[in-house]
Amino acid sequence: MTESTATTATEDQPEVLPYNPFDPAFHSDPYATYRALRATHGSVVRTGAGVAVLGYKDVMGVLRNPKLGRGEGAGYQDTLIPTPEGLRPAVMFMDPPDHTRIRALVNKAFTPRAVERLRGPAEQLAAKLVAAAAEISAAQGQVDLTSTLFRPFGAGVLNILVGVPESYLAQCIEYANDAGRGLDPAYTLAPEALANRMKARDGYVEMATELIEKRREHPVDDLMSELVLAEQDGEHLTEIELLTTVANVFLAGFSAPQAAMGLAALALLRHPDQREWYGAHPEEAPASVEELLRFDSAVQLINRTVLQDTEVGGVQVREGEEVFMLLGAANRDPAIYEEADRLDLSRRSGVRNIGFGHGIHFCVAAPIAKLGIEVVLNALAPYDIELVTPDPATNGALAIRSLAELPVTIRPRTAG
Repeated sequence: MTESTATTATEDQPEVLPYNPFDPAFHSDPYATYRALRATHGSVVRTGAGVAVLGYKDVMGVLRNPKLGRGEGAGYQDTLIPTPEGLRPAVMFMDPPDHTRIRALVNKAFTPRAVERLRGPAEQLAAKLVAAAAEISAAQGQVDLTSTLFRPFGAGVLNILVGVPESYLAQCIEYANDAGRGLDPAYTLAPEALANRMKARDGYVEMATELIEKRREHPVDDLMSELVLAEQDGEHLTEIELLTTVANVFLAGFSAPQAAMGLAALALLRHPDQREWYGAHPEEAPASVEELLRFDSAVQLINRTVLQDTEVGGVQVREGEEVFMLLGAANRDPAIYEEADRLDLSRRSGVRNIGFGHGIHFCVAAPIAKLGIEVVLNALAPYDIELVTPDPATNGALAIRSLAELPVTIRPRTAG
């Protein structure tokens, strides 16, 4: 692990993060860096652009503080979606009152019924993909679960949820590889990566435009139709609001869930005792997923802009400054979780992980992502699986931590 945790600033770029975002060791294990930062600086670290927050209670305080919001700072600019009316934010990147009105409409589409409607088809898809991966492993000696399971499963669930035509699925996966760094600060991306990020957003908007028109003409029983038809107190989403919402479902509905699946599977493979516990306690699967999300968060970094002078964890912040919340660090805060760096599926602390945020911007699709993780882990449970490498490569992203690959050997478990 590198000894330096400071980002090198250039003449026109202040130090944004309190660690080196280009350090391969950080991407391999960000938690070692978080421990070093916490030991040296405590819960809040000042940077050249604002502050970074590591503590659970302080992150929760940020997410509850109305003086901190999306604003229109650099972090906001990184998230805009191209539309016929120019660059526009999706609902998750808006502040009240617009956020409040649109979120009320979107919530009407993400119902418990919509989640449960996914379970049966998702279980069938996961079983099919895992069986195919086992066949590849038998024929070739190993198989990459990222490309054969997590990505196609994520795209398939999106297809079930939104009604994406089969012909679009391969394109969704290709776009998602570039869009997966969609929340990373722009300065951490090479020009080619920035161009690919916008290309992916353009592609998702094109898909969304076509699908919205189809569902408006012929509604069916899926999330897309419910978004098109959603009404609250006589109001509907405007054309641009609907377009950015659907495009954001593509952007967020694939990258983070498939990332979380991979990290959860890797955690269990690295901890055989916990994998055994998972298999022996199927009734505890939802709680086990919560612990897996706490242990290695897919969403590691989110930000807010200071809208009015306030304080964060006792540190004064000024209007216009950025506040970076290190969710992975908060989810391993030793002040909140006993033996925070230990994976324990039987843990029942009563404190939920904040990998999907909190408050008005809590991820509306979190139940769908959790269901997907549970379904994939259940599909893998009847197989003997061994890691080819204990440290598979990540995608190098800062905001959404994901595996670039997960090479394993996998075969059906024999009786006895």
